[in-house]
Amino acid sequence: MNRLTWGRVASAGLAAFVAWAMTGQASAIVGAQAMATEVTGDSGVAAVVRVGADRGLLDDGLACTGTLIAARWVVTAQHCTNVDRQPGHGYRAKDMVVRPSAPDDARWAVAAVWRMDGYDSRSLANDIALLELTDPVTTVTPARIAARGAPNGATAEVYGFAGRPSQHVGRVRVASLAAVNNGPCVFPDREMTFVTSVHGGSSRGDSGGPMFVRRDGALELQTVTAGAADRETCDAPDLSGRPQTWVGIYNRVDRASAAWEFLSAHVPAVPAG
Repeated sequence: MNRLTWGRVASAGLAAFVAWAMTGQASAIVGAQAMATEVTGDSGVAAVVRVGADRGLLDDGLACTGTLIAARWVVTAQHCTNVDRQPGHGYRAKDMVVRPSAPDDARWAVAAVWRMDGYDSRSLANDIALLELTDPVTTVTPARIAARGAPNGATAEVYGFAGRPSQHVGRVRVASLAAVNNGPCVFPDREMTFVTSVHGGSSRGDSGGPMFVRRDGALELQTVTAGAADRETCDAPDLSGRPQTWVGIYNRVDRASAAWEFLSAHVPAVPAG
């Protein structure tokens, strides 16, 4: 897609969904259920963690979701590392904190923030960042990263906190670009994964959270949540009222993706599927 086409789409209303999708605080995943999985029991998937930031009294802060991919590394959305979600206005590492999935008082300090080059706040391309933790996490098994992208039609699970202490999950289906570009809203032809709702899906505050696909009974990390839209109105999606037109927009992080070079350049021995 050329820049002119994307500009036309944004002017038609997609800029509104970007602002909605990247809001730091919101309700839990719409239509989803609280987690109690076989992976870690009542606390859900332990590798799915809470990401927060606050630089002081005049800052509204943020609450996002991330995934532990190595003992000292969490992957999340890049907009979750920016004050007011604005590119070039990043939080300092000391302003950010990671909390485990279990709703307790544990806090993991952040030593450094690494942001992927080429982030586009309109299309949400390359909306990926790494948080380097001060100390290694020894109580949680990191997520496995998939070797390849999820095929069209695959069912998947998206996880998030939406600023709340308990994990939620939504079930989605991977869709082709042609399938979501069948209305007035045209989505960018970039290295993105688009999904439609099976039961629930990611909502505001779930930014940066993972999409997993099950292979051989194990969860494999495929993408990082960037945002969502209504493909017919080009506006904020309504999973409760219009789930059939909801589109999730995620960045691939599997080993066959462009993001893999960014991840592997920083993270030693990333677990892979």
